Parts: sequence; C-alpha cells; structure tokens
Amino acid sequence: MNNNYDLILLTSKYFNELYNWQIAETHFDYYTCRPVNLANSYNEYTNKLKKSMQCKKTYILINQDIFNIPLGKISLFNYNPRNHSAEFGYYMPEPNRNKGLGSIMLKLFIAKAFKDTTLNLNKLYATTSSNNLASINLLKKFNFRLDGQMREHYWIGENKYNQLIFSILKKEAKL
Repeated sequence: MNNNYDLILLTSKYFNELYNWQIAETHFDYYTCRPVNLANSYNEYTNKLKKSMQCKKTYILINQDIFNIPLGKISLFNYNPRNHSAEFGYYMPEPNRNKGLGSIMLKLFIAKAFKDTTLNLNKLYATTSSNNLASINLLKKFNFRLDGQMREHYWIGENKYNQLIFSILKKEAKL
C-alpha cells in the first residue's frame, strides 16, 4: 500500500507548495482549536515555518517517483522526554483528501516516531474536533484510543464542539 511513499523532513524546498496549501484552504478553523493566524505574505509564512521547525519535527508525505510534490504534512511537537510522549498534528490539502493518503502518512509516521531512538517515545497523542469524523476515523483505524475530551473547546463560527484527545502506546502500535 505504501511502497511508493515516504515521509521526509520538511525543508525549504517545499515551502512554496505548503504556502499554496494555505492560500487554497478555506476552512483552517475546522482543523485546529488553536488560534488561526494565517500569514499575509510568502515571506511571513516562511519565517513562521522556519521558527516552528525549531521546536517541532515536520514531515511531508511524498511519492518517491515525484519528489517535488508534497502530498500532506504531519508534525511532532510538545515532546516530553520525561514522560516519553509527544503530540502530533497532520494536514492533508483538499485535493489529496479521501484518497487513502492520510492512512499512508499516519502509518509511516507512527513507525518513524516509535522507532526513533533519540525520542524514545512510549506514547503519541493527537487532538481533533468532535465534528471531524475523517480525523476520528483515521485515528481509530490505527488503534488510537479516546483518552478524554474537553467540552466546547472548538468554536467554529457559532457552533461549539468538543476537543477529543486520542493516544496510542508503543506496545499497541502495529510496527
């Protein structure tokens, strides 16, 4: 299923494509409970991206036959070496949704994160909105368990949704 795909660390080579994703996306507020502070220019975007790369590992999904086109991105952040845990978030641009690429990306990411001896992770966790059924289904597909929820944590327009917190332990992952 994922023979032609790989996750590679984000480099400046791919900044332009990721910036184009930001321009094209009309519903960022659906994908994060964090404040949405979109960059107003390419330079502002790349500066924010470079700064964020200092505190999180961001990978992009590529087709090994077409290296110059990223298909999605996934970032590891909130790394806690004491508790051997880290949070992650992912994004798939609209043209690449509903094609199985999220499954490929998450499968590769789980293996990469848990096999990284420098991180020495025991747990990965992610949050999503209770209305984001695609994300919920993706996490459940890979045996993530619902740990809890924060009530009315996502405000999308006038609607309020719970934030769901999912995690997987290394021993539960199919590596």
